[in-house]
Amino acid sequence: MSCVQELVGLDQISSDFEDAGVKLMAVCVDAPSESRKVVKKNDLSFPILADEAREAIKAYGLVHAGEGPKGTDVAIPAHVLIGPDRKILWRHVSRRIQDRLSPKDVLEHVRGAAG
Repeated sequence: MSCVQELVGLDQISSDFEDAGVKLMAVCVDAPSESRKVVKKNDLSFPILADEAREAIKAYGLVHAGEGPKGTDVAIPAHVLIGPDRKILWRHVSRRIQDRLSPKDVLEHVRGAAG
């Protein structure tokens, strides 16, 4: 599953996340203009936050150092449920870029952690 497929899948069940009291957001290291294109092209109901400086992914330990183009740092695919107090309630970090949970699996984990 690609990143965009994953985002579209999450969007398709976004009302289920809302019912669980969860606000969906994606974080991407791409430029804001690229994120806006993805949101618009796929008619996503949630924002993609730009983290070009990689501050958020570093803060949550989601950096794959030196594995990007020309040795740049890239984000490790992950799902993170952050509580109102900014503490992590649940997280899933992929071992490889191809390893992604299905949106329904994410929702079940979120329901369990948020409940």
